[in-house]
Amino acid sequence: MNTGQTILSLGAVILWSVTVLLTNRASLQHGTIINQTQIDIYAVSLAQAKIEEASGKSFDKYSATDTMGNGNPITSLSQLADPSLLGKEAGEVYPDFNDFDDYNYFTGSNPFKVYVPGVDTFRIQTTVCYVDTSDPGGKASVRTWHKKMVVKVWSTISPWSADTPQPDTVVMTYIYSYWWFR
Repeated sequence: MNTGQTILSLGAVILWSVTVLLTNRASLQHGTIINQTQIDIYAVSLAQAKIEEASGKSFDKYSATDTMGNGNPITSLSQLADPSLLGKEAGEVYPDFNDFDDYNYFTGSNPFKVYVPGVDTFRIQTTVCYVDTSDPGGKASVRTWHKKMVVKVWSTISPWSADTPQPDTVVMTYIYSYWWFR
């Protein structure tokens, strides 16, 4: 083999090495993106499940018996819970909440096994407040016919490293309204 062939062979080996390195890097980045997507989808599912769970409850502790034959419907805002008292009542423990605002300041973690590589658990935090229809993004300091729940879900990932992306926090908002019919 002469010098020209040696240089061509060496160039081919270098080109092949660079190609392999770039392919491996792209493959690893693709795996990280897939993992992050799995984590985000799971977090969205948990947030949606918490919203559905809470919206299946009564609007207010005072409206729990306002169905036909069980009591009088709430017809005045003064019959609803005071905004400063939103939250679970004495003696109530999760998952035995009876109304929507019991989820105010709820914190917990996903009780089920998580099958996402690197994820220890998912943390869930909810807040509930009254909301005015003129400003649904804000918080009302008075009673209204609408309550807003904000659910935050994030994953706890260990061990942290340069290859593990910082977890996103999924935030979902839901407005629950009280309706009564004559």
